[in-house]
Amino acid sequence: CVAYKYPPEEKRTKLIDIVIQVGRTGVLTPNAVLSPVKIAGTTVSRATLHNQNIIDLKDIRIGDTVIVRKAGEIIPEIVRAVKEERSGDEQIFKTPEICPVCGGEVIQDRGEAAFRCLSTECPAQLSRSIQHFASRDAMDIEGLGPAIVEILLNNNLIASAGDLYALSAEKVETLPGMGKKSASNLIRAIKKSKDNPLSRLLYGFGIRNVGQKAAKVIAERFKTLDNIIAASETELGQVRDVGEITAKNMVKWFDQPSSKTLIK
Repeated sequence: CVAYKYPPEEKRTKLIDIVIQVGRTGVLTPNAVLSPVKIAGTTVSRATLHNQNIIDLKDIRIGDTVIVRKAGEIIPEIVRAVKEERSGDEQIFKTPEICPVCGGEVIQDRGEAAFRCLSTECPAQLSRSIQHFASRDAMDIEGLGPAIVEILLNNNLIASAGDLYALSAEKVETLPGMGKKSASNLIRAIKKSKDNPLSRLLYGFGIRNVGQKAAKVIAERFKTLDNIIAASETELGQVRDVGEITAKNMVKWFDQPSSKTLIK
């Protein structure tokens, strides 16, 4: 059998700006703000640029005319800049040395392309870490999407994922866009998440390099969260599919005051 596929549709548009998004582990990801263009049936106005190395390699500049397509017909990406149309007013982009969200120090990890905010108090990291904790593959808290997380944070009802379990329907129903039914459903979903296996909780913590697979084998090996916390870097590193770097990241994460507060 032979499958024939059409080449992905490519369109020209203008790169208006490059903005930084801070992820749950502090990684700064540059995103292209594009003049809206219709590609493969939908309007595209944003595209990830992944990291500074990709920007430098493709020599993409703010103000460029660029060629855009959808990778796998789903994810918008910039193929290249149309350099012959440059006017000279285009701006070279460099990743900032301070976090645009919290003003914390930004460093580039040795041997990695990523730039990372070092502040443990970064609001962007907090919001996305809670969103990850509540996601389908982690604690699967239905109804707790990005908008609700932001509302809870902005109204000082939570300061970490652990605070979700102290919420009451009476407090939640007074928030903008919420009512008795939606508040009751959210509290029910939060309580239901307590029945999830240890592997989902461990993955939900969002520890660097601890994906779903690693979380499962670690949970199977140590059985309880207390055992995992008490395990040494050497013991963790000896678990199948868990290497030295992952073990180090786990020990470091559990030693952080914010992590101890979350677990408590």
